[in-house]
Amino acid sequence: IPVTAAGIINGLGHAKGYRNFDITDASTNLIPWGIVIGGEELHNNHHAYATSAKLSSRWFEFDIGWMYIRIMQALGLAKVRRVAPKPRLVGADAAKAQADSETLQAVIALRYELMADFARTLKQACAEEAARLKSMKRPEFRLLDNARRWIPLDSERWTRDQRAKLAQVFEASSQVQYLIEMRQELASVWERSHHSTEHLVKRLQDWCERAEASGVAALREMAQNMRRFAPVS
Repeated sequence: IPVTAAGIINGLGHAKGYRNFDITDASTNLIPWGIVIGGEELHNNHHAYATSAKLSSRWFEFDIGWMYIRIMQALGLAKVRRVAPKPRLVGADAAKAQADSETLQAVIALRYELMADFARTLKQACAEEAARLKSMKRPEFRLLDNARRWIPLDSERWTRDQRAKLAQVFEASSQVQYLIEMRQELASVWERSHHSTEHLVKRLQDWCERAEASGVAALREMAQNMRRFAPVS
């Protein structure tokens, strides 16, 4: 496993495959079944939650290393200290009126899940805007159609050419511009960890209020779900 993993993961595991989490590096999941090299095939999952004993994340993924760990745990030979956090939602009637410090902690813990949701929203928005512009016979539809391939990526991974096209994308679609600005503002909640908890909670509250009032269904649902987050252990 160490010899095989070093070659496959350091090469293919950062070049080919699919990604559940759009983190700033180029790590990928090679296949959804981690069998040959002990689960490391799910390398993007591992990079997103490096301290998790379980490398599988989606229902269709299988991590044979996690199976071994669970067997050893049942025999009293191993103890699971940490796995990747999963969103847990309380009932709608128990949702908080406003985000608080517990909501903030949950949002920070689940940030990769939230950014993955944002990426899907942006991809869909680009496709819908491209279709709208095409129906109006406006040539900018090609710009939006191409943008749906890179706009959903973390902005750190945009190339220089893509950054140069950003102003044109914004001019063609104010909705895509708004979604990107909202994504960047949400990311700043956990990127500014040197700020006080009170300050970050206030930023999160402001973000949720604007998201719910935006008229964008995906943003409204995301903000409402945040207020329903159960504490992350």
